[in-house]
Amino acid sequence: MDQQETIKLFLARSKRKNETVPIRHSFVQRGSRGATKPGPLSQLVRRNQSRALDLYLLLSAVTGAGDYSATDWAGNWARSLGLYDEKSGATAVSRAWKTLKDLNLVASARGEEGKAKITKLLEDGSGAPYRPPATGDFYFQLPFWYWRDQLNEKLTPPGKAMLLIALDLRNDEFALVQDRIGEWYGLAPESVRKGVDELIHNQVLLRPRYEWFSTLRSRTGKAARPLYQFALEYTPPGLKNHASALSAE
Repeated sequence: MDQQETIKLFLARSKRKNETVPIRHSFVQRGSRGATKPGPLSQLVRRNQSRALDLYLLLSAVTGAGDYSATDWAGNWARSLGLYDEKSGATAVSRAWKTLKDLNLVASARGEEGKAKITKLLEDGSGAPYRPPATGDFYFQLPFWYWRDQLNEKLTPPGKAMLLIALDLRNDEFALVQDRIGEWYGLAPESVRKGVDELIHNQVLLRPRYEWFSTLRSRTGKAARPLYQFALEYTPPGLKNHASALSAE
């Protein structure tokens, strides 16, 4: 069984009728205006932990009820990462789970038949037990097209991070200024630039239009910034799309 078939079976097991995964805002940002405190996502990107991030997102999709845990052989998780050697795959999965445990995103225990039981914890890295988002919680939805269109394979950690951040913004049109986004979410400006470029290259985001705004940081009192938008087929649930008004050149 290959990587995509493995992921397909995992997603089918989730039984999520809306085919989206709720993820709290605290995974990307735990602070408030004027008091930024990047969420666990920044650590995964800065450490280049693409496998750990992929496992966490797939685990989040699978664990939709009960005690929010999944009990599986390491080989199943390894194949979801595109790793087919039993020994090296199990080692890579173990390291990835350890990274997530160190960030207080998951807990693990020995399961039946040599399987590992992985339990999802709250997204903010506090180590608190997971509970689904309720009224008053800020969260975004990661659609299943992330896996179906193999974006989990095509995007590097910066690309994955910028996808989650763009989804978290929950706007039809949004600015992704490198310095400000980097500072707010704990990412290097170069990671922001690379991530945005990957999303445009993979046609997830449309090439931006530019808007002028007033600022005292410019000698003229005016400056331009790019505004991005999801491509029509990637428009998140609940958002409008005005793609026809933008240039995709």
